[in-house]
Amino acid sequence: MKKSTYIYRRFERFWHWSQVLLIFFLVLTGFEIHSSYEFFGFENAVKWHNIAAWAFLVLIVFAIFWHFVTGEWKQYMPTTKYMMAQINYYIFGIFKGAPHPTHKTVYNKFNPLQRFTYLGLKLLVIPVQVITGFIYMFYMYPENPIHIGGLSVFALIHTLGAFSLIAFVILHVYLTTTGETPLTSIKAMLTGWEVVDVDEQEEHAEHLKNAVKYSIAGYYRLDENGNFLDVNEAWLKMYKCTDKEQIIGKHYSITRKEDDVKELDEVVKQVFEGKIIKAVPATRICKDGSLGKHILSANPTYAGGDITGMEGFIIDITDLDVNSEHLHYAVKNSQAGYYRVNCKGYYEDVNDAWLNLYGYEREEVLGNHYSLSRTKEDLHILDDMIAKIMKGKSISNMIATRKRKDGSVAKHIVSANPVYKNEEVVGMEGFILDISNIETKL
Repeated sequence: MKKSTYIYRRFERFWHWSQVLLIFFLVLTGFEIHSSYEFFGFENAVKWHNIAAWAFLVLIVFAIFWHFVTGEWKQYMPTTKYMMAQINYYIFGIFKGAPHPTHKTVYNKFNPLQRFTYLGLKLLVIPVQVITGFIYMFYMYPENPIHIGGLSVFALIHTLGAFSLIAFVILHVYLTTTGETPLTSIKAMLTGWEVVDVDEQEEHAEHLKNAVKYSIAGYYRLDENGNFLDVNEAWLKMYKCTDKEQIIGKHYSITRKEDDVKELDEVVKQVFEGKIIKAVPATRICKDGSLGKHILSANPTYAGGDITGMEGFIIDITDLDVNSEHLHYAVKNSQAGYYRVNCKGYYEDVNDAWLNLYGYEREEVLGNHYSLSRTKEDLHILDDMIAKIMKGKSISNMIATRKRKDGSVAKHIVSANPVYKNEEVVGMEGFILDISNIETKL
């Protein structure tokens, strides 16, 4: 499946084109220093070459920081998988109209050959250029140079590195013309958008991972001994913890009063027997000793067919059921349903639990407007909620009435938070937990 995807972010494009201009300028001034031609004049060429070298070093520092902060460094991890197929494609297949052996996605931008080439540039060629350039600038010229045929060793290495960069640029520019059209790749690096192959499962998993990280619904994961492996920020906030170190590695019993631990033990036992807990009411004990109420869902986690732990979500109902105590004890038939809607109100992603709650198939939902999920009488409530989300607000919990595919209606608790791209709200996402079996006047 192909899809127009925002694949190159703003800084990534800025870094790429700034690097192109600086390398071109360094080559231009560098070869004039070697008396290959005269354009700026020798002294000006040296001065401008040194200034460009400093600018290039600053750009490298910012690029390294950006790659590690965003996790984009993973794009350069080398792999030999499909390596020979990629080489054969460039040598023979491309001239015969053969299909590309690998497919670009937002999570896998580079083919195996590109990974090795770019990693070689970043770890070998560019560091050698920077080191030899600055050694030659500060230590080797004009005093006591080491000569090989009249040219210092460092200057020779620096020049060979320059030829390597020129060869890379020529090959790189040629390969950018091998896309769907000769300008497809260049246009993508200007706009950030490119039509790429989309692995629906991988994309779905990535969205869920981000949704868990930033959701208002609290996420947790336990190992086979009942110790916490992971929690998200929403979970920490509900339990009034300041950081994960207070929780990771601790047993789940620390989250309940002593009288309530047996109840949680029974839930954990059922999950480790393979049962999915769609939702149960619970009372938690927070880090400061105060109490809170939430709805808990739990699923077993597997590795190699064996249950190795459990994970799930909690949605806070502390302030929701002040006058409806029965809500705290009656939730029996729900499961966390994930959804994501774009800024125009069209569904971009839902999980299986959401589909089960609404009775739809995935293809009947994706690309359709959120109005399909509400009755006409209740649609204005959802419109108002989404308007708030688009302004950057979040909804921790709210009772909502949904319209199912068969026309029936049901109730759920919904959480929602904005989805950002470059500090701009581009949609909303969240979770729902079913409470349709509860008789409540809320």
